[in-house]
Amino acid sequence: MNNLFFFIGGFLLLWIATNTAIYFYLKYKRKLFFEYIKDKKYTLVPNIETEIEGYSKFGSKISYRKADIIFLEENIFLCSFNKPIIQLTKNQDFFPNIHYKYTYNSKTRLEDRLEIKNTDESLKIYLNFKNKNFDLDQLFNNQIQ
Repeated sequence: MNNLFFFIGGFLLLWIATNTAIYFYLKYKRKLFFEYIKDKKYTLVPNIETEIEGYSKFGSKISYRKADIIFLEENIFLCSFNKPIIQLTKNQDFFPNIHYKYTYNSKTRLEDRLEIKNTDESLKIYLNFKNKNFDLDQLFNNQIQ
């Protein structure tokens, strides 16, 4: 009985330590990314609801999260809390500390939402700008065309 408590306690301790290490690792990566782009002109929109649909041969996955969105030239970055940074791009620009990089080919404005798709439509991302003090028209016309 005593060994069972030690096993469960050790497992919980390992789980907490692993999640804490991942949190600080991703926080450090995000800090390095922001240091890299600090001299560039970018637009940061905090706490945007994102919906990511990924399709593959084995099935589909839909994830919902809040993320800080960064628009930098033809690049869009999704910086979620406790998740790796996702880069959506039309070119081959290199940015350090990016875990996922996808090429997109279409962006569509649907009322207060921005829909982004890649070439084979295996990835769809919806960014909801509703109730945000942000002019999506200006950004859509000037930066991300």
